[in-house]
Amino acid sequence: MSLYKRENSKFFWMKFTFDGSLVQQSTKCSNKRDALTIEAAFRHELALGRIGIKPKKDAPTFAAAASDFLKWSMVSHAEQTTERRERFAVQVLTEFFGKKKTDAIEAKDVEKFVVWRSGQTSRKTKDKITRGTVNRELITLKKIFKRLVNEDVLRNNPAQNVKLLKENDADFHVLTDDEEKVYLLAAPQPLQDVAILMLQSGMRCGEIYRIKRSEVFLNQGFLKITKGKTKASLRQVHLSAKASAVLKGRLQRFKGENLFPQNDEDFRAATETIDKMHIRTMERLKMNFRLYDCRHTFASRAVENGVDLLTLSQILGHSGLKTISRYAHPSESYKADAIKKMENRKFAKAV
Repeated sequence: MSLYKRENSKFFWMKFTFDGSLVQQSTKCSNKRDALTIEAAFRHELALGRIGIKPKKDAPTFAAAASDFLKWSMVSHAEQTTERRERFAVQVLTEFFGKKKTDAIEAKDVEKFVVWRSGQTSRKTKDKITRGTVNRELITLKKIFKRLVNEDVLRNNPAQNVKLLKENDADFHVLTDDEEKVYLLAAPQPLQDVAILMLQSGMRCGEIYRIKRSEVFLNQGFLKITKGKTKASLRQVHLSAKASAVLKGRLQRFKGENLFPQNDEDFRAATETIDKMHIRTMERLKMNFRLYDCRHTFASRAVENGVDLLTLSQILGHSGLKTISRYAHPSESYKADAIKKMENRKFAKAV
């Protein structure tokens, strides 16, 4: 009998080979004696042919499975940012798992990857890899194995029960008014315009890069996002005076359809990233925050100005309220003022 317990599982699992096929599944029993009974009964049913086992397909190397996953990713994601992120994740995952056969990869190997990756530094920023980056790569790994399970290549997803790392608010930075002024003065184009639109509307970087002339309605005060990572991201973005001024300037400057063309050159395809431009600006200013933090800054300022979370989630293009708390970070002074207001209300009632 081959019983064992997985980490963080209260049930016994059985693992054995039958007729050349690996059988590995939970007994759903936390008592070892009951689990032994379940395993014996399961083996008996197999011997009688009452439980069918599909013939196992040859398992590819991880590199081959990852390459196949990328082909699927390219055609399945409307969001270029998602496809690009998964492409980068696959490069890192392939570097670690290499030519190892996918059916030889176990949960402990996935956990080793998480430890290994957590200790690396970013090639672009030279800073330590964030937990968010590790989690996104782990999610991609889970997707790769899930496809193999769905295609009956693997019987189990070794990454399924490996938990994501806990992310904390230290990964986010909310710009102060002074930081915003210094940054925008130093930022070259198109970085300056992208940052202003993020700070004024909370749009994602990729959403701004893809803005087209036909999607901007300045007279009505909004633009339409017609392509995004989720249904909730397809929305109208209402424009502030500063955001409208940026878009008006780009409508006048560029005659092509893309308002943020590659290298800021008219009639070229939409840009994909300006991260390097942002990093160079950070180095000159000796500052340290991500371009995406402009979106967090917008969300935090919205909360401080009384925007409710449901409205804010729709402005940001979220499908629910679960994610919004990660984006909104009220300042310490705002939280202190909130306490004072509560005290003043109590005092007023007492009087």
